[in-house]
Amino acid sequence: MKKALKSALSVLLAAVIFAAGIPVFAASAGEEEALPALHTQGEKIVDSSGKEVVLRGTNFGGWGIMEDWFCPYTNPAGLDPVYQTLVTRFGAEKTHELFKLYRSNWITETDYKNVAELGMNVIRLPIWYRNFQSDDNGTWYRDESGNIDFSELDEAVGLCKKYGLYLIIDLHGLPGYQNDYDHCGKSKSMSLFDNTEKGERYRQVVIEFWTELAKHYSGETAVAMYDLMNEPLGTNITRDSSYQQTFWDLSNDIYKAVRAVDPDTIISMEAIWDPSAIPSPEVYGWENIVYQEHLYDITNFTILRKMNEIKNAGYNSPFYIGEFYPRGLTTFGYLFSIFNDRGISWTTWTYKGAGPDADKSPWFLYGSSEIEKIDPENDSYEKLCEKFGEVLRTDGGKFNKNTFADYAANFADGTVDKPCLMSFGLIDTVGSRDQRSAMLSEKLTAIKTTILDWLRKLKTGDLL
Repeated sequence: MKKALKSALSVLLAAVIFAAGIPVFAASAGEEEALPALHTQGEKIVDSSGKEVVLRGTNFGGWGIMEDWFCPYTNPAGLDPVYQTLVTRFGAEKTHELFKLYRSNWITETDYKNVAELGMNVIRLPIWYRNFQSDDNGTWYRDESGNIDFSELDEAVGLCKKYGLYLIIDLHGLPGYQNDYDHCGKSKSMSLFDNTEKGERYRQVVIEFWTELAKHYSGETAVAMYDLMNEPLGTNITRDSSYQQTFWDLSNDIYKAVRAVDPDTIISMEAIWDPSAIPSPEVYGWENIVYQEHLYDITNFTILRKMNEIKNAGYNSPFYIGEFYPRGLTTFGYLFSIFNDRGISWTTWTYKGAGPDADKSPWFLYGSSEIEKIDPENDSYEKLCEKFGEVLRTDGGKFNKNTFADYAANFADGTVDKPCLMSFGLIDTVGSRDQRSAMLSEKLTAIKTTILDWLRKLKTGDLL
């Protein structure tokens, strides 16, 4: 009788919520304990009790939008040309299902568990508008009930909650393309900021995209931030004043649209390379925002300079390093230590990679050199499904845990290597001697991989 009464009350409560139009997040029905809501307080991120929370984790790069240097396809111009080839061959619906199959295998529950076991507490999840929309005019994929199909993201949030991880939703590829690089979907195709009717339409589609996504996740405390645009304008961000103003205004328009449906979730504004690339909060009246930069510098000295620029920006908002990798003479120990020393959140780029030497490259926590790339023009649909199948799973037998995973785990608790900081990376005392030795060897491998990728894109004209 008690059980029946409880069930009846549950049904009644659900009916009241539905009738009131209160947003319901599908994955919240699980029994996982809710993570404390996060918000900003001055230059810190804090939880609902006021306790400071520093987010330290990794990116699930290649999940929502693939990049050919570490994902199983080959086209230096980006994923969109490959996608369109498959649409021409098999139709939009079958292509969409094919990439859903890919996503379900590239990242599985095992990967969330792996991140948690490394002591990390956040995942930045790069997505592509094509994961949810069938065209660049805002046509949504919908479920059987007619609702926008956010089921894959719902699953991601549910798994984050299960393993005590926060999620940063990163719109990595936007309609109209927000930069000229392949990692937004298609190189040399930026139209989002054009002063044209088409550019204006793209911007409206982006605003509508974020409105619906934020409406869906409003109140979901496991979602730490909405990352509005990955690397907008690319290297053009500080040198084209006309585009820059459009970028600022679009950022504000998205901010207002999100705040209209979700007043509480942190919004991340990407300055990328320089704090001055985006205005301080008082210019537009932004609140509860985190500024984001990506660091791919070639020396520890330039890292220190950029960290001081962040410190001296005077924005009274937290900064977060959304992506980083120590190019050239920069060292991992110095990067992790200076971030932790200054209380700055970070996510490595990236969790997983497939390609030559990926199994021994510190670009990745897990890597494989045994994954076969697809041939979009000649592979049968069945062959494509096979290549996008269980073979891509981290626990499928072809991926190894790289030395970098355990090395990064040394810093996930906020550890600061003081000798490394004082010597600008010349002395590294964190981790075992074998780890540090392997890291040096793996970095040399990664340098070779990067140079070969640059040469390939230079040859095809896709390296700007």
